Amino acid sequence: MSISKKLAAALKRDDQLEDAGMHADDRVTCYTHQSWAEDCEGSHLKDTAGSLLAEHNELQRRRLR
Repeated sequence: MSISKKLAAALKRDDQLEDAGMHADDRVTCYTHQSWAEDCEGSHLKDTAGSLLAEHNELQRRRLR
């Protein structure tokens, strides 16, 4: 995957700001996925029994429509 110049600059800026003391939650980019933070918003959440059950229930609800 190729990233745009704008994203590359934003990643670099966020890295520098974080090194200077900015909290990682304030990034507008995702260090792990090398993307905009909003594009991988749910990718960092660990599965829990509740989240898996909610996903299952949502899939069942959609099937029964």
